[in-house]
Amino acid sequence: MKNFEFHFSWSLVLLFILAMVSPAAGADNEIVIAMCQPQLSQIQNIEQLYEKDIITLNKLKLIGVYHEDESTDYKSAEEYVKKNKLTWVSFETIKGKVTLAGLFKENLWTEQFRTIFARTRGIIFTGGWDIPPAVFGEEDDLLTEAVTPIRSLYEISFLFHLVGGNRNPGFSSFLETRPNYAILCICLGAQSLNVAAGGSLYQDIPSQVYGQKTVQQVLKAGADQIHSSRYIKALYPDEKDLPPSFHRIKFNKDGICVNQLKMKKGDTPYILTSHHQALKQLGKDIVVAATSMDGKIVEVVEHRKFKHVLGVQFHPEYYPLYQKGLYLKEKPGGELNFNLREFLITHEPSMAFHKAIWQWFSGVLLEK
Repeated sequence: MKNFEFHFSWSLVLLFILAMVSPAAGADNEIVIAMCQPQLSQIQNIEQLYEKDIITLNKLKLIGVYHEDESTDYKSAEEYVKKNKLTWVSFETIKGKVTLAGLFKENLWTEQFRTIFARTRGIIFTGGWDIPPAVFGEEDDLLTEAVTPIRSLYEISFLFHLVGGNRNPGFSSFLETRPNYAILCICLGAQSLNVAAGGSLYQDIPSQVYGQKTVQQVLKAGADQIHSSRYIKALYPDEKDLPPSFHRIKFNKDGICVNQLKMKKGDTPYILTSHHQALKQLGKDIVVAATSMDGKIVEVVEHRKFKHVLGVQFHPEYYPLYQKGLYLKEKPGGELNFNLREFLITHEPSMAFHKAIWQWFSGVLLEK
C-alpha cells in the first residue's frame, strides 16, 4: 500500500488549534472581540455601551490591540481596567516593523493578525489622526496631521489581511474563510478600511471639497456641511463645554442602513461628526450606503462581498451621547442646557439609528 505524506503549515495548525479552544467559538456564551487603539476613552466607551445594553450582548470579552511602538498612552487604560476590575478586558501588542512596501502582502505581522482573527468573532477599528498620504500614493497636504504613522500602518495592513484589496488582487483574505466575521470601522477606521481596500482620501474637506479657505467660510456654510467641531472651537479657544458638531445624513435606497439597520430611505438622522478628511476614490468592493445631505461626503460604507463589514464616518461609540445628566452649551456664551441624548431623541430617528448600529453589530457577532 502506498504511503502518503501530509504536509501542514504551522500557521494552519495554529489556526486550527485556536479555533478549537478559542472563547470566540462560543464557550460559555462568551463573545470575544478585538478593538484597535484601546486608549482610556475608548475602553470607557465600550464599558458604558456594554453596561447600558447599547451593546446587546450578555457576556463580552474585549481584547485591546495596539502596536508596541505607538506613542499613544495605553498605560492609563491598563491601569483603569485593573483598578475597576474589568476582568473581561485584556490587551495585546503587535510586535515588529513593516515598511510601507510590505503592508499589502504577508509580512511580519501576518501571523499575529491571524491569531487575533482566530480568537475573535469581530473587531472594531476606532477613530484617530490622519493616515500618512504615502500609503495611498499622495504627498502630504499642508493640513494633514499624520501624527500616528505606526498605528496607521499596522491597522491598514490588518484590514487588508481581513478583506483584501486591489493593491494585491491575488491575496487570499482572512474573511474568505470566515465571511461572517464582523468588522465595525469608526471615522478613521472607515478611512483605513477604504485605503486598505485600495482607495484614497480627500486630505481636507473644506479646501478640497468645498473650496473653503477660512474658518468663517466653513461656519457660514451651515450645519450640514460642517464636519468637525474644530472650526467653532478655533474661533472660541477659551470657551469650555461646547458640544461636538452634528449634521444630518441620507441613506442610499439599497444600502445596509435600510436593509439591515432597518432605517427608511427618507430618514435623515443627525450624527456626531469629527473629521476633516473623507473617502475619495473607493477601494475594491467598498460600497456607499449613506452620504452627507449634499451627497459630497461618504458617511457609511459596506462591503460588496462580506456582509458584516460596516464603516461609519462618525462616532456612535461616544458614550456621552447616551447620558441623561450631561449638559453642555448649545452655543458660545450660552447656558449649560444642551444634552446630547435629548438632542438625538428629539431629532428622530437619530437615537434609533445610533442604537441600530450597535444592535446590528451585537447581532452579527452571534452568527457563526
